[in-house]
Amino acid sequence: MYKLTQHKFWGALALIMSIMFVVFMINGCGDDDDDDSGTTNDDDDSGTTNDDDDDDAGPPPATDVEVTPAAGSTVPSNQEFTLKFNEGVTAATANGVAATGAGINWTVKPFEGAEGNQNLTITWTNRDNSSGNSAVGAYTVDDPDVVAAIVTTGTVADGDADVDPELVNAGIRIDFDEAVTGTIDITDEAGASLKWTASVAGQTATLTPVAGTEVANETTYKIEVKVKDGAGNETNLTITFVTKAKE
Repeated sequence: MYKLTQHKFWGALALIMSIMFVVFMINGCGDDDDDDSGTTNDDDDSGTTNDDDDDDAGPPPATDVEVTPAAGSTVPSNQEFTLKFNEGVTAATANGVAATGAGINWTVKPFEGAEGNQNLTITWTNRDNSSGNSAVGAYTVDDPDVVAAIVTTGTVADGDADVDPELVNAGIRIDFDEAVTGTIDITDEAGASLKWTASVAGQTATLTPVAGTEVANETTYKIEVKVKDGAGNETNLTITFVTKAKE
């Protein structure tokens, strides 16, 4: 019995020593990770594989600007221009006039007091403090625009009665004689907004119903319009209409 136990003891010892040898070999091979060659160490100073280099990259500079109205247009001297850069900038000018805005969107009136053929040059300061410029082109500058936009057509007019709700629930559209920007909304008799989807783009303002907020019969509604043209002339409208009774 003693011999059998002794045999097991030496067998177990040999097994333990074999395991320790294998562990030692594995740990020894792993020392290569601490190599100072710089080829695989993410923390080395060679710059070949260090991901931290990307943290030093600053914001990209703007290289292009979209100007509205486009070059070649005839514009009033008080025309407001929009500048849209392909990257954010911290400052911008047009013919030396400081623009107002932030990021990629800016506005400016570069031709006030000018007339005839005029060139337009845009300059800007990038977020990394570098600068850029763009020669946009020539414009024909006319007298200042002092006339606000006028409504040419609309789904309903102020004072309309017996309006079919189906007509209005198909969407409201108001057209102007020139391009405008601004807001449009529709409210109920209590003055609460119906929160329809609104859009003002080009020469058109629209309202699109949202499910569950359609107009009803025998109810008074108001369309509130606040827009301005490119020269800043404002047009404010309140269009009141009454829907017809149920048939």
